[in-house]
Amino acid sequence: MKITRFACALFDLDGVLVPTTKLHKAAWKQLFDEVLPQGSDPYTEQDYYTFVDGKPRYDGVYAFLESRGIHLDWGNPDDGPETDTICGYGNRKNANFERMLSKQGIKPYPDTIDVLRHLSASGKKLAVVSSSKNAAAVLQAAGIAGFFDTVVDGNTKSELGLAGKPAPDTYAYAAKQLGLRNQDALVVEDALSGVAAGHAGRFGLVIGVDRGAGRKELLEAGADHVVDNLIELIEDDCGERRLQRDPNLDSDRYPIDEWSFTEIGSPDEVSATNFSVTNGNIGVRGQGDGTRSLGSGTFLSGFHDTFDITHPEGGYGYAKVGQIIQGVPDASDFVFKVEGLPLSHPKTMQQKLDFRSGISTTVCDYQLDDGARLRVSLERMVCLFNKDLTVFVVQMESPDRDITVVVDGAINVDMSQHSAVKDPRKSQTVDGCGIHEVLANEAYPEVGGNYHVYRCNNSRLSVALGVKQYKNGRPVEGQSWRFEIKRGDSARLVRYAAYRSHPILPEGTTGNGLVVQTKGEGTRHLVEECRDVLEKAGLQDVQGIKDLQRKWLERFWKQEDIKVAAKDDGRTQQLIHWELFQLAQSTAQIVNGVGAKGLSGSGYSGHYFWDTEIYILPFLIYSDPQRARALLHFRYLMLPAARRRAAALNLSGALFPWRTVNGEEASAYFPTGTAQYHIDADIAYAVAQYIQVSNDKDFLAAEGIDILVETARLWMSLGRYKDDGRFHIHCVTGPDEYTVLVDDNLYTNEMASFNLLAAYKGYEFLRRNRVDLIGQIRARLHFDDEEAQAWQRAAESMFVPYDNNEGVHAQDAQFMERPRWHFDRFTARPLLLYYHPLVIYRHKVLKQTDVVMALYLLSSWFTPEQKLADFDYYDPLTTGDSTLSAASQCIVAAEVGRGDLAMKYFRQSLFTDISNLHANTDDGIHLAACGGVWSSLICGFGGLRDTGGTGLSIDPRLPEEWDRLSYQLVVGSTRFRVTVTHDDVDIQRIAGPEITVKVQGHPCRV
Repeated sequence: MKITRFACALFDLDGVLVPTTKLHKAAWKQLFDEVLPQGSDPYTEQDYYTFVDGKPRYDGVYAFLESRGIHLDWGNPDDGPETDTICGYGNRKNANFERMLSKQGIKPYPDTIDVLRHLSASGKKLAVVSSSKNAAAVLQAAGIAGFFDTVVDGNTKSELGLAGKPAPDTYAYAAKQLGLRNQDALVVEDALSGVAAGHAGRFGLVIGVDRGAGRKELLEAGADHVVDNLIELIEDDCGERRLQRDPNLDSDRYPIDEWSFTEIGSPDEVSATNFSVTNGNIGVRGQGDGTRSLGSGTFLSGFHDTFDITHPEGGYGYAKVGQIIQGVPDASDFVFKVEGLPLSHPKTMQQKLDFRSGISTTVCDYQLDDGARLRVSLERMVCLFNKDLTVFVVQMESPDRDITVVVDGAINVDMSQHSAVKDPRKSQTVDGCGIHEVLANEAYPEVGGNYHVYRCNNSRLSVALGVKQYKNGRPVEGQSWRFEIKRGDSARLVRYAAYRSHPILPEGTTGNGLVVQTKGEGTRHLVEECRDVLEKAGLQDVQGIKDLQRKWLERFWKQEDIKVAAKDDGRTQQLIHWELFQLAQSTAQIVNGVGAKGLSGSGYSGHYFWDTEIYILPFLIYSDPQRARALLHFRYLMLPAARRRAAALNLSGALFPWRTVNGEEASAYFPTGTAQYHIDADIAYAVAQYIQVSNDKDFLAAEGIDILVETARLWMSLGRYKDDGRFHIHCVTGPDEYTVLVDDNLYTNEMASFNLLAAYKGYEFLRRNRVDLIGQIRARLHFDDEEAQAWQRAAESMFVPYDNNEGVHAQDAQFMERPRWHFDRFTARPLLLYYHPLVIYRHKVLKQTDVVMALYLLSSWFTPEQKLADFDYYDPLTTGDSTLSAASQCIVAAEVGRGDLAMKYFRQSLFTDISNLHANTDDGIHLAACGGVWSSLICGFGGLRDTGGTGLSIDPRLPEEWDRLSYQLVVGSTRFRVTVTHDDVDIQRIAGPEITVKVQGHPCRV
């Protein structure tokens, strides 16, 4: 909720800051139970909200008695509590309240102090405006009196003769005391009369806190917004509060269809993400952004600009060159005019993403001034089988009369409209970054058509763009076309757009920030390649291209579909298909790396992290090993840059970047960036898993061994043996970014141990089986048997932190000494946006599961009893602020018998982007969360474990809500299908030789 523009906050006291409502209710009830004549309707809780809540005490007495037809003299404020006057009864109620307050005391609502601290820290003035004459005593008893610049209470009202609520006078007086106008202040009230006062005074914002008055009633009384908890005042977006509820979708707006996802109604920035299409090299957002400017329309793999990172207090080895994904000119932006007037808002609108055609379609129905209708549809397709080609089809239908439509298809190269934000997960803007055109079409007259070359301002990466259009089947030039459409007829415009850029060689940048490329700076051949792509596309025609696209997806769904029978009319199956489609299209063409957001948006600056190896690669390893190898090859190409990074940190071997596009470390905050050394082990884990599952020993000899050896060397130089004889690793950050720079992080130590063992075993395999190559490998990497044996010793001596008092593994050496986070008091989410890092770091609180992730990845290293104890201990400490967390929690919860939690976390992963659960889907999908859905299904409910490829087993945990789960796996050259029901686990070999798989603890020949 945006409250930053207001200079002060005016709070009611009772029921807003402190739960005195309970005491007030009891005091009023005691009064009216004593004074109501026999035969009168008894006092009820609803009477409290209707007649007394928020009003001055005497006014409340008068209003209630009048409702019962009882008329008393008003009396005066000096009347004793036994006097039968309005004031006497009011004083008796006050005496009841003071007695209860003295006896019971009072504490503020759990989040009150947190909110007041946040508002005070932001420089806002604070005031209490209460009808109670006990306000000062209550504030003092609650321990919050020191937060307020002024207090206007019942005593102030009486002394100055101010009208009470619902009149705005007391609130207006408080604003005046603070030197501010009403419009500069926000009012926070739980009572209908107080909300009405804020509305009547035309204050800048009136917030209703629903403590029982009712959301509808508060809105009707004049509230601009209604919240359930005060903490919602300081959250910029309450989207993450949806994590606390079971997510779902409105079937009217989002109809259920197994093979498509449709949104009916006006789209927004989240729609633009969720209906985006890509092939892994080109990404085109769907409809929903206000403008398809650079950064809101089309992206290209690896295409990014660079900038100098400015550290307020720099240090040796800090990241120096920032990297930010750069949007490329968008060719799917069309503007329509009908008889000279632009088409404005459509009468109806829907957007559809088809999982079998790979096409995102927007359909708008317009009604013109004379009542005539016009339907305009736009299809966006990025070719899954051709990394350079996109196709856009505009279809116009006029059922009522002849009509003239002008279509403007100028390539959109507008500057990005993103504004600076404090959320590190979202898009950012950097002055000086961008693109400029270096060569237009006239430089290449011999190629014909419409071609342009653009270059990044700093990185000097170049991209060529070529387009060809066909109007009703005939080729046309230009960027604006006139269509004369007869009644009942339709017209069509087809645009082919080809993008070509040099692949990057991920070795980082040169001294002046230029990005190293696999080819030179020449651009002529880029244009010529665009021309060749477009000429071939023109020969195939649109339907031919659509047929090829459909065939690609038919192969994918035949081999990699996951089917569930979930008893929910198909919603779960539909969203599983959406998630799988995202994984398929985002990895169809692997040219460079795969970012955390894919190519669906500019979030995380287009960087990719460990997400790729831990959450995306398993999907590829078990479905399409060739694409998995392509991703690992890109990491292999990073080794030169990784070696330089290790040297900068006085370490041996190679240290892969925590976040990057071009191979160079781009994380400016080292405690949660560079210190996450586990990135090395994550990559080594993926290498080992790929080699073991695919049996690709050639990759091991050519590239895999290099990664394993260099990462093993890093651990040997980072860790050390201590007097206990164990190998320890100090000053690291694990996956949980809410606990940093610790010693012996369990995840890091255990994954480092796996890394060291993988390097040793990989070397031993090559030494015994590739005698022809082992000499070259030793010479290339400069190591011998003695060094390899040292890796094995360190792995076997690795220290594993364990807390005997709690009977669980300790997340790190210091973790158990910290106090637990106050989850009931500090509830703003995500924590990283609302609490200083030092506040977070000194508590037991997790951004994402850390120990639990190790239980999953290294499953065979832990006993069932350890897994259950560890999960039960760490799960309540996990905020889930990371979209990566839910998957590992789901997987381990399913294994240890926490079925309800497993389903809760699965649904959080499933709805992460579709329902924008983390309030940042507008900047791109969370591709790792899509991979997490795959892992939750296959490894959680499907029961697959491999401990990095070292042992394959299947032990399913089918949810009670489901009848069946079916999935396919590729192991070596064997493909097989697993079908799970509550009564059976059936495995059927589809192709390849027989293999043995352990199923529910027993070897099974497949």
